[in-house]
This record gives sequence, C-alpha cells and structure tokens, in this order.
Amino acid sequence: MQSAIHTLASYRADPDIFGQRGIARNVTVKDPAFWDQYDNDTLIYDAIWCAKRREITVFFPKLIGFEKAIRSAIWSIDGKPLRPHRLRRFRVYDALTLPSEAFTGSLTLTVNDDQLALSVSHADHNRFAGRRVIYTQVKDDPLHWVRDWVTAHQRNHGVDAVLVTNNNSTAFSSEELRLTLASIKGIAVADVLDAPHRFGPLPRTADNVGATMFQQRTLLNLVKARWFAQAYGVLMCDVDELVVSRDGQSIFDAAQRSWFKYVRFNGEWRHHKADPETVRHADHIFRKQTGNDCVSKYCIVPDSFLGRRSWSVHAVESVNRRIFPASPKFRHYHCRGISTSWKNMRNKPAPASMVRDEATAAFMAQTFSDHPGDRQT
Repeated sequence: MQSAIHTLASYRADPDIFGQRGIARNVTVKDPAFWDQYDNDTLIYDAIWCAKRREITVFFPKLIGFEKAIRSAIWSIDGKPLRPHRLRRFRVYDALTLPSEAFTGSLTLTVNDDQLALSVSHADHNRFAGRRVIYTQVKDDPLHWVRDWVTAHQRNHGVDAVLVTNNNSTAFSSEELRLTLASIKGIAVADVLDAPHRFGPLPRTADNVGATMFQQRTLLNLVKARWFAQAYGVLMCDVDELVVSRDGQSIFDAAQRSWFKYVRFNGEWRHHKADPETVRHADHIFRKQTGNDCVSKYCIVPDSFLGRRSWSVHAVESVNRRIFPASPKFRHYHCRGISTSWKNMRNKPAPASMVRDEATAAFMAQTFSDHPGDRQT
C-alpha cells in the first residue's frame, strides 16, 4: 500500500507586478458575489518537471490579463535563461512548456525588474503505472460517502488506485481523508492532493460562467501530467455517481479494448426516501417515471491519442460527442442525496410519486451487501 498527501507548487500573483487577471470578454457578471468566488489572483497552479519529456510544464488558470506579463517574462534555471517551447491555450487554462534536461536547481521568473523564485513538482508516472484509477475532488463530503464510492468501484470495476483532491474542506483534514482512502480493501495507492484554491463562481452569478471556473478542469489535466500518464485507465466520476456495467465488464477493460481507448457513458438520476442526515448511496433506488437522464462521464487510457488531449469533466475537450457517442454498455447512477447542496438544494427525500427501480435496488444490494441493516424501503 502506498498512501500520501501531495501539494501543488502554486504561486499567487502580486498585483503590483502582474496587475489583475480580469474576466473573459464573453462573461457578464450578474451578481456581486461572483467576485468573492472568482479566482482573480492565482497565477500558477503547479509547475511539473517530467524527466521522460525533459521539460517543465507550468499550469496556469486562464491567464487573460496576466498573459502579457507571462509572454514578456524571462524564465531561468539556476540563472540560465530558458526559451519556452510554447504557450498552449485551452478553454479554462493555459500551459507553458520549458526545456529542462535535468532539473535539480531552482526555477526563476523575471518580470521587468522583479525576480520570483518558483517551486517545482516532479512528475511520478510510476506511482499509478498499470493502475485502474478513480479520480475526483471533494469539499466537505462526509467521509463515509467517499468510502462507499471508492468501495463500489473497487468491487464492480477493479479500481486499485484512487486520487482525491481536497478542495478547502473544513469538515475533515487531508490526513483524515487519506486515512479513509487507505482503509479501503483492494486499494494499492490511496492519495490525496491538497488544493486550497477557489473552485469558481456559482452558475447564477454570471452568464457564460463556465469560462470562469478554472480549477476543476485544470486539475484534471495537471494530475494526468504529474501522475496518470502510464495508468491502465482513469475513471472520471464524482462521489455521487456509481458506474454500472450492463454485462459485468469492467469499465477499464472496456476502455482498453475500445478503438480509441475511451468510453463515454450517460447517467440516470436516482433518488432516496431515507433520512437526509443518514442517507447513503445504497438508499438511492427510486426514479421518476420519466426524465431521469443526466450528463455523461467517461473512462480513458491516458497513453492514447485521446488520452493525450485536454480532458474536461464530462468528455474529452474539443472532441465532437457525435463522433464518440455514449456506450450503451455502461451508465452511472447519479445519487441525488449524496450532496452537500453547495450548488442547489438536493437533500430532500423523493416524493411518493417516484417508483422503486428494481434493477437499481439489485445493484445496490449486491454492491453494498455488507452494510448493516436493510434500508432499501
């Protein structure tokens, strides 16, 4: 068993040096609360040196107003200036690659007359090599929910490695989260990434708010570059989602066998009639008679054509979903009550009009058969 808490080599921009990030032109702020939730000052999420690629990749939240300073800056290692390879632009983040044959010194960023010493992380692709990895991020989700979520995917899909980003949780520490993950049977690598950055504004605060939510999608690509490059497969789903196979096949094996090493699958909402204070995944065996569909998630092999592209939350970024339709062999149950209701209220039990779904009840019973008591009523 390997288990650790990792940190980011982040840097917050000094406004006297870099000014303000500002917002993209197509974003219209509707609520002043936007500015309390928006990350207007993080310059760098992480800088990662990869020995295999012989380069440092610097991951920025979308630069916007910071880009001019970054383009004119001088990067150096141990005082020796570097010529950046290129600045790649994605929807909510930017990435700069710097040549570095063997990084053992210090990275410096010079902007005008200001010299800034930057920390650098080291990529460790061996840590998750060959592993069936599940990844998500949490903020204050009860730890028994996290345990149930990992356990379900370990039992049903053979997950043997997990990385969870802890995003400013106050209900538990990163160490408590790590201990929870490390206690799960069948898990060989149980890691936590501590990421104390703003998640981003709520949807109601601005039009085109997705363009201002940098953190989640940037970290997907950051963890791929730092750890996941040689993983057998990476499953992208949240703590309230349980992936179901129609024929018993592991989602990881399906991704490996697919032509493009990528399986996208749709979801269905499931509801509960339990006490909101004690609700678990296993209680979610009810559905509406119609209108249960929800957005897709996916599993991907990082060392593949699509795996090397930019990842997003629900699909690979800038890939037409019509070309890669959702697989009919998999789906996920989206558990309505497994939520802290940070975005909208989700903790109410299902109304009487909802019907018990027997296939879901059978899946929950089989997956969580060792849970005390029969709460599926």
